[in-house]
Amino acid sequence: MVYSLQERIELILIFGEEHRNARRTASVFNQRHPDKNVGHQYVLDLVRKFQETGSVCNKSVKNPRVLDEAAQIEILGHFAVDPQTSIPKVSRLTNISIGSVHKTLRQNNFFPYKIQHFQELGEDDYDRRIQFCELMTERINAQPNFLKNICFSDEASFFLNGFVNKHNCRYWDNTNPHIFREGHTQFPQKVNVWAGILGNKIIGPLFIEENLTGDLYLHLLENVIDPLITESLENQTDQHGNLLLDEQALFFQQDGAPPHYALPVRNWLNERFPDRWIGRRGAIEWPPRSPDLTPLDFFLWGHLKTVVYKNQPENILDLKCKIVEACQQITREMFENVREAFEQRLYHCLTNNGAHFEHLLN
Repeated sequence: MVYSLQERIELILIFGEEHRNARRTASVFNQRHPDKNVGHQYVLDLVRKFQETGSVCNKSVKNPRVLDEAAQIEILGHFAVDPQTSIPKVSRLTNISIGSVHKTLRQNNFFPYKIQHFQELGEDDYDRRIQFCELMTERINAQPNFLKNICFSDEASFFLNGFVNKHNCRYWDNTNPHIFREGHTQFPQKVNVWAGILGNKIIGPLFIEENLTGDLYLHLLENVIDPLITESLENQTDQHGNLLLDEQALFFQQDGAPPHYALPVRNWLNERFPDRWIGRRGAIEWPPRSPDLTPLDFFLWGHLKTVVYKNQPENILDLKCKIVEACQQITREMFENVREAFEQRLYHCLTNNGAHFEHLLN
C-alpha cells in the first residue's frame, strides 16, 4: 500500500508519542485510518529511513555518477572536511557508488586508521616520565641483565562478554593522524587478574575474587606472589642447570594504584626488596598514568585478550581457563621481544619529552 507524505509524517509523530513502539504505532495509526492496514515492519523501515536521511520522502532514482576527476575531488573533499565520516554516507551525498568511493580512497592512499585510546597526562607527568626513562636507561646500560631481573606486575579486568569492539572506529586520511579518545566503561561478569613478568616466565595469573584493598594486596604479596617469584627464579636455568636470574639483584615493579601505596605494603616491599622496588615512593619512582611503559599493559593484557576472546568464553570458569592457557603459550622469543620493546619505549618517551609516543613506534 502507498502512503502519502502526510501519512508518513504522522507515523513518525505517533512513533515518538508511543515511546518508540512500532507495534503500538501501527495500531494507533490503523485506528485513526480504518481503511489502512500498516504493519509494524513498515513503521520500523520508515523510522530507520528517517534516522538515516532526515526525510520520509521517497527516494528519487538516480543513476550513479561517473567516477571522473571532478567526482574524485568531491569525494576527497568530504573526507578532508570530516575525516571520521563513513564511505556509505559520502556515497549517498555524492551519488557515487560505494565501490567507487572506496576505490578513490585507495588510489589516493587514504587508509582507515583506528582511533587510539590513551590516558590523559597531568602537568607534572611529563617530567616524571622523563626522569624514570633516564634512570632506567642508565641502569640498563650499566647492567645488561637489569630488565631480566625485574618482576613487572599489574592487575587487569577480563569481562565475560569481551572488550569493546573498536573495529568501526576509523579516521580516513592519507597520513596517520594518531588521534586518540579517552574513555572508561564498566560491564558485569568479570574476573580481576594479577600477573607478573619475570625473565622468560609469567608469574601467575592470580584471580582476585573481591575488590583489591591494601590488606588483600599485602596478603597476596606475602603468601602467594613472593613464593611464586622464588619458584620462578629457581626454575629459570640454562642448559647446564645454572640460574639465569640473580635473586640479590631482583627488582619488583608495580604502578601507583591505591592498594599498592598502602603503608603496610610499602613497608613490606622495603624489607623484602630493599632499594630494589619500582613504584609510588619506591627506590625507583614509577611515573603515574604510564601504562605505555609497563610490559603488562603494552603487551600482556592485549595479547591475552586477543587469544582469550578469539572464541567467546562460555562462562567465568571457561574465561579463567583460557587466560591460564594463553599465559602458558607465551614463548621465550616473545619475552625477549617485549624487553626490546620496553627499551625502545624508553627511548621514544625521552625523544618526545615525556608525552605520548605510540605514533613514533614502528
